[in-house]
Amino acid sequence: MDDRPRVLLLGDSIRVSYQPMVATMLADRAEVVGPADNCQFALYTLSSLDRWLAELGRPDIVHWNNGLHDVGHNPGRAPVQIPLGMYVADLRFILANLRAITPHVIWATMTPVHPDRPFTSDAWSWRNEAIAQYNTAAGELMATHGVPINDLHALVLPHVDEYLADDLIHLNDAGQRACAKAVAEIVRPYLG
Repeated sequence: MDDRPRVLLLGDSIRVSYQPMVATMLADRAEVVGPADNCQFALYTLSSLDRWLAELGRPDIVHWNNGLHDVGHNPGRAPVQIPLGMYVADLRFILANLRAITPHVIWATMTPVHPDRPFTSDAWSWRNEAIAQYNTAAGELMATHGVPINDLHALVLPHVDEYLADDLIHLNDAGQRACAKAVAEIVRPYLG
């Protein structure tokens, strides 16, 4: 039986990409787990949370993010994927569910897209202005509830050329390492 604290990482493909590095960085102090699938938008996370908890076990610490799937422009759901008010409401429900399990919940901001990534009305696209707006609204909610914030957006933004992959949205190896290090650092104080 593993008696290390269990750290649950929730989030989209950005989280999926850095999770193995976080697990390695914390291997001596924590069991790091996360859903095998992409947590996508906040309502999907909310509707899947019970299933993931049943699969992965009760966490001691949760490091969580949703947003890029919510804020993106999806031509099938224009003008935005999920309106800001609905996004914040979904986050509030997720937070309440997580806090019922553990007081140790950490929020992570959405990472930016590269400014050179084109925005088109007929394809899945993002605007950094909208990402900033959703990050601000989520941050206000988390601050109201005393949730620590891991500002991955501020970490990546000055280094988009170094940290973003060729698709100009996902993290490359350097970006994954930088974000994994930030996640491990913010989680460590909760490990006892």
